[in-house]
Amino acid sequence: MIWSPKAFAALLAAGALLMGATACADESAEPAAQGTDELSISATGVDSLPFMAILQAGIDKGWFEEEGLKVDLYSGGGGGNTMRVVTSGDADMAIAGNTSVLLAAKQADSNLKVVAPWFQVNDFSWISPPGRKIEGATLGFSSAGSSTELVVKALEKKLGVKAQAVGPMGDNWTAAKAGQITAGWAMQPFIADKQATDKAEVLVKSRDIIGDMPADLVAVNGDYAEANGENVKAFFRVADRLNKWVVENPDEAGAELGPLVGVSPQVMIDALRNTPDIEKGYSLTVDPEGLKNLSDLMVAAGQIPEPVDWATVLDQQYLPEDARAEF
Repeated sequence: MIWSPKAFAALLAAGALLMGATACADESAEPAAQGTDELSISATGVDSLPFMAILQAGIDKGWFEEEGLKVDLYSGGGGGNTMRVVTSGDADMAIAGNTSVLLAAKQADSNLKVVAPWFQVNDFSWISPPGRKIEGATLGFSSAGSSTELVVKALEKKLGVKAQAVGPMGDNWTAAKAGQITAGWAMQPFIADKQATDKAEVLVKSRDIIGDMPADLVAVNGDYAEANGENVKAFFRVADRLNKWVVENPDEAGAELGPLVGVSPQVMIDALRNTPDIEKGYSLTVDPEGLKNLSDLMVAAGQIPEPVDWATVLDQQYLPEDARAEF
């Protein structure tokens, strides 16, 4: 991939955040260019989650170029880091964990527009070595304020389990094998990979307990959206095309996406086949019930004081008309 100066600056900003540097907006940063054909996207899990890796596939296939967009894509390394480079203007768009986007957008000076949900089925599961039981279980999650904490807090209330912050999926699996926790959080294709290599078992499918919600939300820097709204619409046209590609050609998509997320094509094909309600997950059509569920879960977890007014928070003008919802 050829990095534009703007995307390279964003990558440096994300790296500084990962090393614990204090992030703040660069007062000398240039405003979004008028009429630019560039779109810099900061996304969490580009190299591990298929519903994010489809963006790299779109770049590789030239589909964004067909829409007149020069897209730079990089992994923000976590919801908070993903968001900060967009609020500062170093990146134009963020696709990150549901809670991270909403909490960032609530900040008065964030300059963020929440424009779409992303991957609207609940694929969070907790996996363990064979033979573990849910009674008295301790379930690992990533970090405070994360989507996985949101889900595991709901599971605590529903199932009477305990929760422990551990980190990313790999760390959770290591802790589960070592007996430090009963089961660790995971999504596809990590689940399919560990089932194939380590005989992992799914202890809890959270979708069965708490229902669906979007895994991520899409937010755009307000200045960029104001100057380049057609680019945002073009992005969603390509996203819609990529979603349909996955749903209609899962074997072909699995073969292309597997190497992008570090698993074999067959593991990725199995993961797509095991994705719950793939047509709903890989779709831009807004699911109001999933968004309401997300809001209710965040209120119950104490992450927000009152329900989200999605009619005002979600700016759907950039989505295809047939994907928009009434609230």
